[in-house]
Amino acid sequence: FDRITDSRKRKFHPPSRKIRDMSYKRAASFALLAAIAGWFGLRRRVVTEMIFRSGLLALRSPRFINIATTAAILTYTCRRLGFHGRRVGYLFGLFFSVVWAIYYRYFVREMPRVKYVRTMWNAMIVEKAKLQKAEFCPTIWAFNRHAQTIICLVVSSIEFLWDDEIEFEMEKISSFDAAESENTQTLHWASFKDIRTETNSSPQPIVVIVHGFGDNRYHPYIQRICRSIHNSGWRAAVFSYWRFDFGETRDLEAVLSHVQERNPMAPIIAIAYSAGGHLLLKYLQATGKKTPLVAAISCSGCFDLPYTIENIVENENVSYRLYLNQQAKVCAQRHIAHDEAIDRNALFTVVRENPDCQRLYDKFLYSLPTYSYKDEELHQNFPSYEYRKQTHKQYENQAAKHMEKVQITTLILHAEDDPIVSDGHVNWDEVDANKSIITMKTRRGGHVAWYEGVLPFGETWCDRVCCRFISGVLEAHSQTTFMVDVITRLRALEYPPNGGGGGSENKGKM
Repeated sequence: FDRITDSRKRKFHPPSRKIRDMSYKRAASFALLAAIAGWFGLRRRVVTEMIFRSGLLALRSPRFINIATTAAILTYTCRRLGFHGRRVGYLFGLFFSVVWAIYYRYFVREMPRVKYVRTMWNAMIVEKAKLQKAEFCPTIWAFNRHAQTIICLVVSSIEFLWDDEIEFEMEKISSFDAAESENTQTLHWASFKDIRTETNSSPQPIVVIVHGFGDNRYHPYIQRICRSIHNSGWRAAVFSYWRFDFGETRDLEAVLSHVQERNPMAPIIAIAYSAGGHLLLKYLQATGKKTPLVAAISCSGCFDLPYTIENIVENENVSYRLYLNQQAKVCAQRHIAHDEAIDRNALFTVVRENPDCQRLYDKFLYSLPTYSYKDEELHQNFPSYEYRKQTHKQYENQAAKHMEKVQITTLILHAEDDPIVSDGHVNWDEVDANKSIITMKTRRGGHVAWYEGVLPFGETWCDRVCCRFISGVLEAHSQTTFMVDVITRLRALEYPPNGGGGGSENKGKM
């Protein structure tokens, strides 16, 4: 009785911080699961069909059939030789795993093919970043291009249920047309574990990330690269563009100029994915060497949008076309929500009446008050809209046709089995002839994928290569700056401003 009374007199102790954090994470996990379920509910038809078709295509591939046939032959041989102690299913599974592992070891793992003009600068960056030694080991059960692009993407989303949350601090920046329309662009600075990222007057390197077609800062590949950049000691900022005009680069120019003005001592690098690669390459072609960037990276970059869309429609699975149409609607609605100089009702009508991606993009451009490469005379002479007639200059100035204009160090990552951006969308000989471009190509990898490991969690091959390249460029720039500074000091001692010859006293001090 005394023990019971004493226990009732004890004070109530609240749960520890660790228990509270676990509870919060558990609640956040359930909330994220609900959000993913809602996302799948909104796009259930497209996503479910893509997953089913990609799995079916992987099972029907000649590679899978050959491995299964070999395992079946070995199982039958063992049964005929008298190995009756094991069940048929066990033997088949064993042989299938062994044959699969052998095939993976000798035919799937690969070293990338790195091509560049052999200048001293390029060779130094490639060697410092060890690009030629960056072996790609795809996810052992999902190295098919559809599995890498779709199935691994869905599975990898589970990782963010327990990972530390990335917080984004929003910064509004005036668009190039802010004087006429008061439009603004958004830059999201990534922060981790309640550590606020310094956005002004810091020498810490900055990596500006440009997302893909219809994506945003919460997409898994954006969050992964932000985490890799943070772990490398750099700052990550996501350019959340909204303009549905992939030939217009002045918004990106305004954002990069703003970042440089606020951080004059920080080196700036840009990473772009998919259609964002077209935007970044067009910007590099327009600015040449007059850019605050010290280097740029394109991952699965789409440098010819019309060719890419036509290739998907004609040669790829219908699920990719449906998903592309859905993303085009997202881009159009995003533009309508942010542009203050448009007739929103008219553009909403354009979105409703044009479900096809390419036709929606073309009619949307035509309906804008102004867009890149607009031919005013053609619009006046032909006031009635015709598909790709008034907007033909937009398609004649794709990034793929002017790769020779890129003049800063640029890394282009591409997988030859990319189901969205085909290998033939650009003339790779012209790309490799540019002394400012380094290309890395793999046989496998899918579209913005390159997942590795037993499970597609954590850093991808693409993330690892990007960080290696950035580190190599920063090291090369630091070394070059140091050497130039040393030579400048030596010349100052040898030829002082007062015209003297630089006596032994000065030399002794040096």
